Amino acid sequence: MTSISSKKHTWKCPAIKWVGILSLFLASCETPKEIGDDLFSVEVGLNYSDTITVKSSTVLIDSIYTGATGSLLVGSFQHPVLGLSESAFFTQVSNIDTLFAKSTSVFDSLTMRLTYSGYQGDTTKAQTLSVHRLLDSLSRNTDYFSTSTIRHEATTLGRHTFIPRPIRTKAMNGDSIQFDTLRFRMSDAFGKELLANYADPKVAAGSKGFRDFFPGLLFKTAPISSGAMIGFNPGYSRMTLYFRNPGDPKQYSVDYYFSLSNSFFPELLARFNQIKSTKAGALASLKNPGDIVPSTASNGITYIQAGTGVATKVEFPSLLNLKGNRNIAVNKAELVLTAADNIDLQQTLGQLSIVETNATNRTLRNSYGLKYLLSEGGASVITAAIDSRSRTYTFNVTTAMQSLLVGKQPNNGWLITPALTANSAGNTRIINESTRFVPLQAMKARLKIYYSYIAK
Repeated sequence: MTSISSKKHTWKCPAIKWVGILSLFLASCETPKEIGDDLFSVEVGLNYSDTITVKSSTVLIDSIYTGATGSLLVGSFQHPVLGLSESAFFTQVSNIDTLFAKSTSVFDSLTMRLTYSGYQGDTTKAQTLSVHRLLDSLSRNTDYFSTSTIRHEATTLGRHTFIPRPIRTKAMNGDSIQFDTLRFRMSDAFGKELLANYADPKVAAGSKGFRDFFPGLLFKTAPISSGAMIGFNPGYSRMTLYFRNPGDPKQYSVDYYFSLSNSFFPELLARFNQIKSTKAGALASLKNPGDIVPSTASNGITYIQAGTGVATKVEFPSLLNLKGNRNIAVNKAELVLTAADNIDLQQTLGQLSIVETNATNRTLRNSYGLKYLLSEGGASVITAAIDSRSRTYTFNVTTAMQSLLVGKQPNNGWLITPALTANSAGNTRIINESTRFVPLQAMKARLKIYYSYIAK
């Protein structure tokens, strides 16, 4: 592991009783703005330090939860250090409107429309997307991971080679983007099979009856050395069956959705992204949960990547030297992490969270999922958003730092991960909705502490 340290500098004001001489104290010491008037009741000193040793490493954590994801990921993305990330998605489909066909109805076409929601990587390379029928059903009551899989047929229900064109239009100021839609024709045999089910009212009406008949679809692409990871929006994507009736010039259709939700029919379909990652370069040794690579072995950079289990571990081996043999009160503590200078904010993780860990770099869990640091003054997970100007993430870790200094929590370090979320049961998890990442400069990691020594 790397040690990012420098000579400790600590400024102090003489020990003062605040009663009756508060104004003299304020005139003689330049106290930080973060410290309020209530802190002057402590007996011995006011101090500040930002030179506590911080060790930074890249680690591989446990499998990432998935399920009911808001972005359907497919394709592959290559990075010189993070390696090759590949994704396929498994999903149920269903119709809301009943298939009102006749025995004489004639099949016209079956069209797939996938609306882009984002991308990562090289969109100039052609990709071949294949669609397969699932052999086993999905369930909203099952926890899926990025490593989960479902049996499927080898034969395809659709195949399409394309060059990704995610963005249709972009506003003049670059803030507003309209995403395009990928359209292609599915197998005629599959379309005729769907049309033939008009006579079965349970299947034709959609919902659970249709999903019992048809478990779902797998979308995947053949991996290429340099391509793009594509995100599709399940709420706007759909498959449409078109047919005609003899003697009737009108074309009829029925839509099969990836996400069912409206005021009359609130229903979510099961789906998940399966992400595989093969690390390269300095991170090639990250193969099993708990594996760790110090920043000294990766050019002073650590990484956090969504969907693949790559996180950054920060440790404070010299923290207890701050207190020595005295009692200490932390007035405020901030952990500041700085991203690499050349990051693309559009492709960077916008928010990060802190998860507790043990000495073997595994995530700690409780009955509600991952154990995380609490936000100051609340019960929610502590989260830091990137400052677009300074390229920094700043966490308020006051309470957590106090717990470490008084021995309430073991000083095993923390895991910095993509932002946590919670499912309907309140269980906290990391959802693999992208493979976006952020490189962090280990030498610029800082722990800023405003503290006071107090009488025993």
